[in-house]
Amino acid sequence: MAVPTAAALRLHNGFETIVSALVIAVALAFLVFIQIRTGTGRLGSYELRAKMPSADGLKLNADVRVGGIKVGSITGLDVASKDYSAIVAFQIRDDLFLPTDSVLSVTSPGLGDPYLTIQPGHSRNRVAPGGVFPLPAGRAALQRLTKGRATGLVP
Repeated sequence: MAVPTAAALRLHNGFETIVSALVIAVALAFLVFIQIRTGTGRLGSYELRAKMPSADGLKLNADVRVGGIKVGSITGLDVASKDYSAIVAFQIRDDLFLPTDSVLSVTSPGLGDPYLTIQPGHSRNRVAPGGVFPLPAGRAALQRLTKGRATGLVP
């Protein structure tokens, strides 16, 4: 086995320095890319939950979108034992604070997986991190009417 010479060691150290500089340059370029793409430079998020009549094919890690743009993902799915509605836990970017009158729905595209769509409302009140979106009053009333018609209670 040959013993490396001092000149060979200096050449090898120079190569390592160049490769290390390239790795750092790529990492900085990635951070600049994230800043430009998200507009905030923050990659943080916070969790919310929503009580919905149906989760219609949502899966863990499915997209959460506002205006067609991915802003988060589904982190949990459960069923409420009291009224059997779906409880959907999701995380969204920490620079978005949703109005309390926002409307959540499940969108099932022709091709691709279903995702949670959020249509922001106009309320000045915001849902705090860890907050819960209730079942919309209009939809709950519609469900009561539908149930009543099915049983013959509502003319």
